[in-house]
This record gives sequence, C-alpha cells and structure tokens, in this order.
Amino acid sequence: MVNQVNTVPTEEQRFMAYIGLMQWTEAVVTVGERIRQIDEQMTLRTQPNRSDWQTALRNFHTECHFFAIAAYKLLEYATWSRRLGLFRQVDFSAIDSFPADRIRDLRNMREHVVEYFKGAGNKRDRWFVTTPEFKADASSVVGTMIGGRLDWVAFSQAAERLLPVLLAQPVPYPSLPLPPEHGGEVVGHDGAAPRTWRGPAGIKRAPDKHASVCHVGR
Repeated sequence: MVNQVNTVPTEEQRFMAYIGLMQWTEAVVTVGERIRQIDEQMTLRTQPNRSDWQTALRNFHTECHFFAIAAYKLLEYATWSRRLGLFRQVDFSAIDSFPADRIRDLRNMREHVVEYFKGAGNKRDRWFVTTPEFKADASSVVGTMIGGRLDWVAFSQAAERLLPVLLAQPVPYPSLPLPPEHGGEVVGHDGAAPRTWRGPAGIKRAPDKHASVCHVGR
C-alpha cells in the first residue's frame, strides 16, 4: 500500500506561515538580547572571577548557536510567507540583505560540529571563512560574527525593526468550521472526549492544545 501524504490546504498554510514568521522573528530578537547581555557582562568585568567568566563564555556560545538556528528559520518562514502572498506591504530588504545560503551552511555545520572537529563533515572547503580581517571556522565567534558568516548584532537589529511591522499586519485566520450540531463531523481527540470537528469545507479546528489537530483560530 502506498502511503499518501495529505497536503495542508493553502488557507491553513498561510496561517501557519504567518504564525511561524512571528515566532522566529521574536526568537531572533529574544536570543539576540540574551547574547548582548552576556557579551556586556564579559566586557565590563576587567578582572573577572575565572569560573564566572568561563560560565559566561559557554553561555555566550550556546546562545550564538541558538541564534544561528533562529536566524535561518526567520529567513525560511519569510520566504514561505511571501510565496503564499502574505506581507505584501512589508519591506524585507534589511533581512534579505543577509545571504540565506551562508546562514543555512552555518546552521548545518554547527549541527554537525563534532564531525568537522574529527576531520569529517560535508563541504569541508566551506568550514573556514577567510577575510582580510580574520579567519574563522563555523564554530567560532569573532567580534559580532558567528562562524564568520552571521553578524548577530546587525541581524537582531533588523529583526527588531521588522517585528512591529509584522505585528501590524492582518492575521490570515483560516475559515472556522461548523460544530457537529451544524453539520460538522467529529474527528477525534487522542483517545479522550472528541473535540475536533471537520466542517463541510474540510477545515479542522482544535479548541484546546491537547487535540490531535492544532490549527487554532479565534
């Protein structure tokens, strides 16, 4: 038997793309602020306690890793959203100025960093970035450059400017289905009382977070 993949209706894709772009833009802003705070603490301590400084340094590199992940997800959702016709009035030029392929490389290499340290890993010729100012591998942070590819200060500032503009855009809510008493069909609720319905248009709604379908409208 051939498994069939159910395609999510475009209307629901638009809603998920909208929510996802908000989520990852906020994540970039939040993680960028955490990096800034740690960086400031490390810079201001002229004679830091060695143990505290090492803890701060570890936290700094951890947050930079999270930042690389969030940055690429923001770019990914921004591309998907626009392909679905969302945010037509929004200027994405600041975000688009960051090369998505280099940030994807950075994310991928950091996810497989142990392989690179052991001399393996894909596309090893791209592990290092060499500029007139520095040479850095994807695991490093030089100044504000994560892996020699992503400026966390510039990218987080671009995301911070973008976020309020996104939040001002209309929400593409999916059409609300009819409950069973008006012709909708009970679908199921993970073994508990059924609370998810499929209306005549085939769109599902899960009124709470435990339901098997979690596309939620207001």
